[in-house]
Amino acid sequence: MKSKVVEKSVQYFKEGLYCSEAILKAFNEEYNLGLNDEFMRIATGFGAGLGASKCLCGSLTGGVMVLSVVKGRKSADESEAPSFESAAKLHDEFRREFNATCCRVLTRPVEWGTPEHHQYCVQFVEKATELTEEILSEGIQVKKNLAI
Repeated sequence: MKSKVVEKSVQYFKEGLYCSEAILKAFNEEYNLGLNDEFMRIATGFGAGLGASKCLCGSLTGGVMVLSVVKGRKSADESEAPSFESAAKLHDEFRREFNATCCRVLTRPVEWGTPEHHQYCVQFVEKATELTEEILSEGIQVKKNLAI
């Protein structure tokens, strides 16, 4: 059974948000990350593999943004290790699952921009969301709908 945050990520993606936007929006709502609309704009440039370059998958970057909001540092005297470790784990698990992190490689079996392409990418949104949620549950005490 899919979690609420996975369902919301997929729903927002199917409604037209880019994968990066959909994942950040779903986590913001389900985990009460406190991001307003201005912060949500950050995710747009990561869509379609970094500004439509078809490079790093937006589902992966969406997950990294979530992890960074939760585990990132606020000043240079804080350690970057929690954020870096979480991001690396998400990257490695995603790559292990799909044998790639590059959008153009991941979507090679479908024609870019078609309805089939969009439906094909649902699997990446789902998996990146699942992995992000898993990583969050392992390392810190985050409870849904509670401020961090």
